Amino acid sequence: MAGRNAIVLACAAEAPSVALVQRLLALGVPADVSGADGKRPADHAAEAGRWALVRALDPAYPLPGNVGADEPFETDARTPFVLLRDSMRDGRFDGLDRVLRLLTPVDLGRLLHDADTPPSLERVEWLLAHGADPEFRNDAGDTPLTAALATAPEALPVLQTLLHHGASPAGAGGLARYLVACVERDQAARVFERMALDLLARGADPFAPSPEGDPPLSLAVRLGWPRLIERLVTIGVDLDARDSRGMTALHLAAALGREAALKTLVRHGASASARAADGQTPLGVALSAGRRDLADWLDWRGWAPPRRALEDADLPAAAVAGDADAVRRLLELGLPIDTADSQGCTALLRAAGGGHLAVVDLLLTRGADTARAAQSGATPLSAAVSMRHGAVVERLLAAGADLDQRLPGEVSVLMLAAALGLPDLAARLLTAGADIHATDAQGLTPLHCAALYGFTSRDRPRLLALFDTLLLAGAEVDAPAAGGVTPLLLLLGARAEPGTACDEDVVLAAMEHLLDEGVSLDAQDPRGFGPLHLTGLHGQLRLARRLLRAGADPDLRDTLNRTPREIAVMRGFVDVAAEFAPAQAGDGVSMARFLRER
Repeated sequence: MAGRNAIVLACAAEAPSVALVQRLLALGVPADVSGADGKRPADHAAEAGRWALVRALDPAYPLPGNVGADEPFETDARTPFVLLRDSMRDGRFDGLDRVLRLLTPVDLGRLLHDADTPPSLERVEWLLAHGADPEFRNDAGDTPLTAALATAPEALPVLQTLLHHGASPAGAGGLARYLVACVERDQAARVFERMALDLLARGADPFAPSPEGDPPLSLAVRLGWPRLIERLVTIGVDLDARDSRGMTALHLAAALGREAALKTLVRHGASASARAADGQTPLGVALSAGRRDLADWLDWRGWAPPRRALEDADLPAAAVAGDADAVRRLLELGLPIDTADSQGCTALLRAAGGGHLAVVDLLLTRGADTARAAQSGATPLSAAVSMRHGAVVERLLAAGADLDQRLPGEVSVLMLAAALGLPDLAARLLTAGADIHATDAQGLTPLHCAALYGFTSRDRPRLLALFDTLLLAGAEVDAPAAGGVTPLLLLLGARAEPGTACDEDVVLAAMEHLLDEGVSLDAQDPRGFGPLHLTGLHGQLRLARRLLRAGADPDLRDTLNRTPREIAVMRGFVDVAAEFAPAQAGDGVSMARFLRER
């Protein structure tokens, strides 16, 4: 039977009368009617803690264990919530099933907030096991978990239990509240750091400060928790946020001597120039504390760290600046020693090319790879040779740099030194074991490269020293490159544009060395040009005369059946042409030479 009869109305009164209910029952009014919610009057009376009414309505109704069956009807108003709370305060957890049936998860969640008793792990576990809502908020807006954060670390087991049952630590300032409690109780053990990390992983706020104004990062530095500090900076908290004393986390790390924290902050871009409320920088704080070891991490005088987290490519950048101290710090902060910049250049290559011997020495001592090439193919050794840094070349060779490592085109470092006209470096490379007979992709040897340099050289002593060095090392004077080109032909301009001027005194001196070695004068390039053809092509009068005296053939013909004289006439060097045949009318000063030398 469903509906609202007289008993239902009597029980719903603000102050229901047990005597009235008994009289209605005596008159035969039924008490077993159910409302729209399916509950009987006795059920509603039990939920309201009106046990006298319950006994009157249904003598067989199972009463809670802490409600005496012989209690007078006047004893009333102890709701199921109050009964359960009192039982739990007394430490009694048995025989509460009848009360539990009358309570909702929200009701049980309210009991997680019992402010009159300290958090009890047994009570919390029992309530959660019986369905308490872990997200119920008290009048202050706190969940049981956020309220317990302020009582850490004593409440650590309670926190762990709440998290295990799905309670969320989300909400502004939760992490800071937990850290403040740990700081105030001087509890910096790693078990409490693990809890902080767990809170973060489950959604705790890493940004909001404590009510006193201390950011979580500053509190983590105070506690000396390296993993939490690393996690916070990785998340992206403000590294330069001030605490309640006007200090940044870097100030605190310097003041408290937290070296690991200080390094982490520097690595992630904390400002070493930020000033505290008293005007001091972190460097000043470290020096005031007598911590010169920490000051070293804050005093960047050469290469200045960027105002961001350090990146691997910062190591080559510091090497470019030649700042050995910066390179050392970056390595100690964990930057990979062989990392490359956008052009593929490692720190060792940059330092070698810049001639920064101290940086090169540091990197080699720390195990830098001497063979790591850039995108261009350049190596540390080739960079040092290219930039003429002899001391750096010596250090690289001492470290075992590979002399046979080739550059693009199969060029060796000895060929590079020869092509640049560097006799001292060529000699050092040869002493270290460079191959004098090595060839590149075009078949050129180091002597070919020296000859190419020689045609454009204006430095006679330097060129002669280079030729002497290579010839004494056993260079073959008639070694043919692609197309049969020999060093002599290259020295005479076989690769140069027609009419290119050279310093004949310089070239002649180098050619004398080749003549002394018995160089062949019959060589021809792919065009069929022999030595005399080339003197006619470029108007080299003195070279032509010397070659003729040495026995060069003036009748040698190229692939188009032209003699050296015809080449000289074609190019307008009539004075050179006259050397190849008896004088004729009209021979004289070359107009081409006159115009080139004006």
